[in-house]
Amino acid sequence: MSSFRVRFAPQRTYHPDQNETRTASPDKTEPKPTHTRTRSGCRGCRQRHVKCDDAFPVCLRCRRRGSICQPVLPASQWQPEYWFERMSQIMSLDRDRNPMSFSIVKYLSASSSLVYITQCVSAAHEQHFQPSQMTVSLEEWSKALRSLRQELQSQSVGSPLCFLIILMLGMSSSWITTQPTDYVRELLAAQASVDMTLEHQATMDDDLVHLSMGFYVYWDMACSFCLVVSDHPQDSRTRLAAYVSTARSRFHTITSHSIDLYFLLGQLGRYYRSITDGMPRDFVRETTFEVELNSYTSAEENPIAYLLAEAFRNHGLLMLYRLCGRKVHFALEVNTDSEEVGSKCPIRTLALRTLEMLFLTPINSPAGAELESTDTELRERVIEQLQAAYSTNCIPSTLWVIELLQELWNLRDSGVEMTWLDRMLVKQWRLRIG
Repeated sequence: MSSFRVRFAPQRTYHPDQNETRTASPDKTEPKPTHTRTRSGCRGCRQRHVKCDDAFPVCLRCRRRGSICQPVLPASQWQPEYWFERMSQIMSLDRDRNPMSFSIVKYLSASSSLVYITQCVSAAHEQHFQPSQMTVSLEEWSKALRSLRQELQSQSVGSPLCFLIILMLGMSSSWITTQPTDYVRELLAAQASVDMTLEHQATMDDDLVHLSMGFYVYWDMACSFCLVVSDHPQDSRTRLAAYVSTARSRFHTITSHSIDLYFLLGQLGRYYRSITDGMPRDFVRETTFEVELNSYTSAEENPIAYLLAEAFRNHGLLMLYRLCGRKVHFALEVNTDSEEVGSKCPIRTLALRTLEMLFLTPINSPAGAELESTDTELRERVIEQLQAAYSTNCIPSTLWVIELLQELWNLRDSGVEMTWLDRMLVKQWRLRIG
């Protein structure tokens, strides 16, 4: 063991006698334990040269500072492996039943475009979607588009695998862009593929059809208010409606057992966008939406999935009552002794209830836009939840949601009433809500 000495003092060496019995001094103190520095601390703690407790998804120091907790970029991995172990996990409600992970291995040999899109998204996620590090991802994106075009041209009937790849291209397009922009092409292409897939469903891979349809219904719901009226589906979508009514009994990695609810919210989102664009209101249709949402019975057995479905149902009611301007005619199931009842409007009560549900689930909602200037603690909780979500998924749109919320709160505090969709359109953004 190395000895300690006064700096610049002459060095002396002690040679004990061979026969001398060495005894430990009773007052000798134990050496202080050495400090082991973490090698997996977050970026913020490393920049400040402080110890990180490695808490997931947000470390204690970042939580106290109110900053975003970002992990240090990992060593480069083989991209398909990164997809299976990391990237695909943020696209599933149940990691133990995730068909987007190792279950898609059997399809990789059948489609080179599937290989390229998984490598594209994996390369982007591995670099936390930083614009300066997107070269490899954009190259894989171009290869995926070129290969998909060739695969579509070689088929007389579109396959559910090509349908799934179109959906993956569309959903990931907002992750690899520097600003929230349109992804209309992929969404319109997916709309054209829905009926074709369902028409030939009997001759196709049932598992792949189920995966693709649930993927589409969720994405269609999240993007429903981003499309102008001229791009809305023109048919009644009866075939798709019939499919979702029977598919809710079967678990889906994204929609769980609530695919019919997301289908309903997609129709409501398009109606809301048409009202925002100046189209006349349809009171009969609004009544139908209200009745279906209030009478909706969730098929979820998992408590978290049930809360998530209820939060999305409330999100639909918020769009009706707050954004479409419909009067509240339903009876809120709240405690009559609550301070919120009588002094606050039912819409606010509905928004607060939705937020409480979402605080227990890994998702965000426009309900946060209803918070007032007196809701300081709730606003902080919403931002903390979004920051934790970003530390987990690294998707840039999470930061854009934070920016949009803070702008809405500032406008509301100054007396300016504006909905989140109006503000998003003013900024020329196309954020998905879901």
